[in-house]
Parts: sequence; structure tokens; C-alpha cells
Amino acid sequence: MIDKRLFKLVDFKPITLIVFFRLLQLACSIGIWLIVSTALAQLIQHRTLLHPWLDLVGIGLFYLAKSLLNRLTEVQTYDASAVLRLDLREQVLQKAIRLGRNKEQLPATTLTQLSVDGIDQLEIYYGRFLPQLFYCIFASLLLFFVLLFFAWQPALILFLGIPLIPLTIMMVMKIAKKVLARYWGRYTNLGQKFYENLEGFSVIAAFDLEDEKEKEMVDAAEKFREITMKLLSMQLNSITIMDLISYGGAGLGIGVALKTYAGGNLSLAGMIVFILLSAEVFIPMRQLGSLFHVAMNGISATGRLLDYLAQPEALHGKETLTAPLAEVACRALSFGYEKDRVLEDISLTLVKGKFQAFVGESGSGKSTLAQVLLGNLHGYEGTLTWNEKKIDTLTDEAIRQKAILVDEQAYLYATTIKDNLLLAKPNATTEELWEVLEKTGLKAEVLQMPGQLEMKLQENGTNLSGGQRQRVLIAQALLRDADFYVFDEVTSGVDLTSEKLILQTIQCLAKEKLVLFVSHRLYNVENADQIYVIAAGKIVQAGNAEKLRQEKGFYQQYFMMEEKVLGGGAHV
Repeated sequence: MIDKRLFKLVDFKPITLIVFFRLLQLACSIGIWLIVSTALAQLIQHRTLLHPWLDLVGIGLFYLAKSLLNRLTEVQTYDASAVLRLDLREQVLQKAIRLGRNKEQLPATTLTQLSVDGIDQLEIYYGRFLPQLFYCIFASLLLFFVLLFFAWQPALILFLGIPLIPLTIMMVMKIAKKVLARYWGRYTNLGQKFYENLEGFSVIAAFDLEDEKEKEMVDAAEKFREITMKLLSMQLNSITIMDLISYGGAGLGIGVALKTYAGGNLSLAGMIVFILLSAEVFIPMRQLGSLFHVAMNGISATGRLLDYLAQPEALHGKETLTAPLAEVACRALSFGYEKDRVLEDISLTLVKGKFQAFVGESGSGKSTLAQVLLGNLHGYEGTLTWNEKKIDTLTDEAIRQKAILVDEQAYLYATTIKDNLLLAKPNATTEELWEVLEKTGLKAEVLQMPGQLEMKLQENGTNLSGGQRQRVLIAQALLRDADFYVFDEVTSGVDLTSEKLILQTIQCLAKEKLVLFVSHRLYNVENADQIYVIAAGKIVQAGNAEKLRQEKGFYQQYFMMEEKVLGGGAHV
């Protein structure tokens, strides 16, 4: 019912305070019932109250204290939940950044649902259920010892009935765990399908697949509805059982108290105390049972969140690079996902000041190799060094500061061009912004746009042309002023004019930075100083374009095929 890993991530103190405040509230309630029972006994036995004003003052003070403690409890619950929510979302975000595009990373939809709905469920579990759980234990003991003062037989009967409720909860939980595992699986599956259909809406419409995709969504929604109803049904059945135990136990306790009073072993005031407190004995456990559904969702969310936060990460060292990054080298490097090898026995050296490129067909492993060289993918075999230092000896911050990737997955936010550029360098001046735009050939075009730098972009820059969008992303990367730039398929889907401008920008950058260009188009790398041809996860050829065209092999064959397709007129 409790995942100990949770308390390694969050503070246990708020729960302690909540339980303490609630126990003080219970003590106030006991004080009120003791005053009331004594007063009723006086009225029945003497037909008068001995100290009416004192009783009223006592009850008033206890109610005032209860109100104050209730306020403190709610404030503490809110603060604890808010801190937990913000703290865990920050940890999830930092974890996602550290994992990057590694194989342990969750899909975006699953990660979103887990960090939003999952943490909301966990917040209720942490702020409501766990305090109630610990409160039940101490409240039961407190009530038992108070009632034990009056008569041990009915007190023992009531105390023995209390564990039946958590036992019922535990029995139901064994079944509910399996149901909840399917619940969260179907919930995330439904979200993922919705996101995919939303992203691919134009494709669905183009191929007239609306009816088919609608049926898939309806089926997924129906499965989620069925599992939700099953979970709610289980909760309602468990509540019915707990009600029977609560009311039956209270009735039995009152009955034994009446019998004890009739036998002369319990005072009238004591009997009234038992009548008033019998229900109070079961209320904490009954409230715990009512939180059962929330608790199960919270437990499931906790497990998935903590499993994600416990995902293995690359072990980074403590060294930094004081000098600019001038060389990236690997020797006998291999990499794969589980049993599948994507890269095999790769050895190469990239140096500053040269235009270097990876070429190969889609799926050849060139993008994966670029990600490994950037330090984004871990678990490789062999040696990878930056400036002759093994990359695993460098700090994570040093790696991220030195290198930057620009690819098709790079994103533009729905804000102004200026704001998107400032993400790379928040303190950049307007002159610097225009300077990087000029380097990418965008300055003249932005000057013609409404608002210029203040032009509002739509989501992911959809109101820009493909070439303009890519050049804004490149301008953003240039503004970052990193040492190691990787451009992965940045000319895909752009017009020839934009393609030429992008290549010119990258070639100029390569003269002063360490630059790697990844493409499946050979004519894009005609001017490269060093080309690595990658096929089936291996480097099959290396050299400049002139040398590779003269060698018999993959490059020559691929080049001739590309020449036929393009008619020899697309070289830059």
C-alpha cells in the first residue's frame, strides 16, 4: 500500500503534521463527547446540570480548537500536495532531459499523461490517503484507551472489529492491482491513439481513413470505459462491505456496553460515551475505505512514476572541457537496442574547421551514430572521446553546453521569432538576432514579414515555409555558439533555394566550428572535406566526393542512381 521509494523523493514531515493535527481534532471531539455524556447523565439522574456554563464554555473552546486545527490541516494538506506536484513534475522534466532520446525514454503521450494525470492522482494519494492511513492507526489506539478507561469488554469488541476494514481493503487490492494495471495501460493507449490521430489528421483525411480511425478510437474508448466501470464497481462493493462492518461493529459495541451497564459494571455516563464514540471508532477506517479508489490510482501512478525516475542513466564524470571542442573520435564503437545491433565497429575522427558528412540510405544508422557522438545515446561499446577525453568522464552539463543537434524533430514554439531565437541566448541583443538571420539568408525575408522579429509563429512554425522554418532553427543554433554542431537531414522537404542557403550557412560555419552534416542526398555533400559512407551500421567508404566517385562501391553506385533521378542538374 506504500511505496517506500516515494519518501526518498519527497518529505515525510507534511504527513506527520497532518496526522498530528487530525489527532488533536479527535482529542477535541472526545472532549466534547465526554462533556455531553456527563451532562446527559446529570440530567437523567439529577434532572439538572451541575455546571451548565462551564460545560458550554468547554464545548465552545473545543469547537474553536477543532475549527482552527481543521484549518491548519487543510492548509498543510494543500501545501504538501502543491510541493509534491511541483517537485515531482520538475524531477520528471529533468529526467526526461537527461534521458533525451535514449531507448529508456517514454513516448511523449505516455510521459505527458504520467506527469499530468499521474501526478494529480499521486498528489491525492500523498495528501489524503497516506495521512488517513496513519491517522487510522493512531486514532484507533487513542479511542481504544479512552473507552478502556470506562469498560474493557465493549472497548475490546470495538477494537477487534477495526482491523476487519483494512483486511477487506487488502483482499480487494489483490484483485484491483491487476485491474489497475490494465486501467493505466488502456488510459495511456487511448491518449496515444488520440495524439497520433491528431498529429496525422491530414494523412487520415488524404487517404479517406476517417471511418477506420474513428472505429479504432471508439474501440479504445470502450475498453477504457469497461475497465473504469469494473474499477468503480469493485470500489462500490468494497464500500458496502465496509459499511456492514462499521455499522455492525458499532451496533455490537453499543449492545455490549448496554449489557455491561445493565450488569452494573459501567456508569450511565460511560454508557453514553460508548454510544456516542462507537461510530467514531469506525469513522476513520470508513473514510480510509472511501479513499480506496483514489489510493489504488495513486499506487499505480506512484509505481509507474518511480519506475520512470529510476530508469538507468549514463554515468557522467566530473571533468569539464576548458578549451573549445576541436576533435571527436571513436574507436571500435558498436551500439544496439537490446539484441539488435545498429552500429558495428565504427572508427572515425571529426575535427574542427572541416566540413564533414555522413551519407547513406535511410535506416543505415547514420543518425544513430550522430546521436552517439553527441553523447545523447548511451550503452555503446568501444571508445568515444572529445578532445582525447573519454566522454563518460565529462559532466552532463559540459556535454550539453558544447554540442547541439538540429534535425527534423527540432521545435518552434507558438510565440514570436524573437522569443524563439532568445531561447538559445536570452541576453542576445537585437543586432545579434539580425546578424544570425543574415547568416542564414533570412534577414531580408523577415524584414518583409508583418511585425518582423515580433511576428507571431503558429505551433511549430507552420505559418513559415519549410525552408524558412529550418533556417530559423539553424539561426537559433548559431546563436547558441556551441563547439560541435550536428545537422541531421535539415534540407529535407525544403525548396532548392532554401537548400542552397542552408548548405552555404553550414559550410561557412564548418570553417570555424566542428560540424557534422547528415544526409541521404549525395549532392548535398559534394563540397565536404570528409565524407563517411554508412551502410548497414558500418562505415563502408571514407574520403572526399572526388575520391569516392572514382572508387567502385556504394558511393559510386548511389551517386550514379541519384544522377539519373535528378538529371545531373541539382548539384550545389
